[in-house]
Amino acid sequence: MRMELLFTGRFEEYLDEAAMRGHPCIFVHVPKTAGTSLRNELAQLLRPELNIRVDYKDTTRSFHEKMDLAVAAFLDQHAADPLRFASGHVLGRHVEQIRAALPDARLITFLRDPVARLVSDYRYQRSPKHPVHAEFAASNPDLATYVEVATERNKMAQHLVPAELLASGDARRCVDYMLSAYAFIGTVEMYALSFRVLTTLLGYPSWPKLRDNIGPGEEDTTEVPPALAARIRADNAIDCALYDAVHPRWLAVRDALAARFA
Repeated sequence: MRMELLFTGRFEEYLDEAAMRGHPCIFVHVPKTAGTSLRNELAQLLRPELNIRVDYKDTTRSFHEKMDLAVAAFLDQHAADPLRFASGHVLGRHVEQIRAALPDARLITFLRDPVARLVSDYRYQRSPKHPVHAEFAASNPDLATYVEVATERNKMAQHLVPAELLASGDARRCVDYMLSAYAFIGTVEMYALSFRVLTTLLGYPSWPKLRDNIGPGEEDTTEVPPALAARIRADNAIDCALYDAVHPRWLAVRDALAARFA
C-alpha cells in the first residue's frame, strides 16, 4: 500500500507511513541501477552501516554460496550490534530471509529500463573495473552472445522477488510482491526526484551529489539494434513488468512531486 499512496498523489500520507523512524533500512542493490552512488550517499547519513559484499576473485565458491554466507554474517552482526543501513546485491531468497529475521526493516530499491540496465551491465563486466572482466569478455565476445545467457535474464526480478515466484512466470504476482514488500522503489530515469523522496523518508531531505561507478559508454543504448532491443524485452518480460508497474507512475506524479519539494 505504501507506494500506492505516493502514486495516487497522497504524498503526505506516504511520507508519514513509509518514514524510516528508526527502522533499519535495507537497500536491495540491483546491478547497474545507480546503486553505488546511492549507497555511498546513504552510508554517510545512516551509521552504523554495512555493505553486504562478496569477493568476486574467490573462485572456490559460487556467487550464491558467497552471498549466502555474507547475508548470514550481516544478520549475526545486526543481532549483536544493530545497524541503521545495509546494502548489497542480495537475491530474492535473501530478501525473504532478511524480512523474516528483521520484520521491522524497511526495504528499498531502484529499477531501470531493462534494456538500458542489461547493456550497462554487459559493458561494465567487460571493463577493467570488474574484477573478472577478462574471463567475462572471453565468454561474452558481444552483446548478442550475452543476451542469450539464460542466467542473466530478469536480473532485477532475481534480486527483488523470491526464486519460486520468478520461476512461476507470473508477472502480476511478481509485481504485487514487489509493491507490497518494498517501502520505496525509485527509478534510475528519475533518479534525482526518487533520491529526494527517499532521503525525506530517512529524515535527511536532500538532492543527490554523487554519480559513481559509471564507465565510458555504459549508459549509451543508441547502438543497440531495434531487433536486439526487442529480443531483450521479450527475454526479460518479468523485469519489464516490474519496471512498467513503477516508472510510468513516477512520471504521472513527477510535476506534483517536484512542486512539493521545490
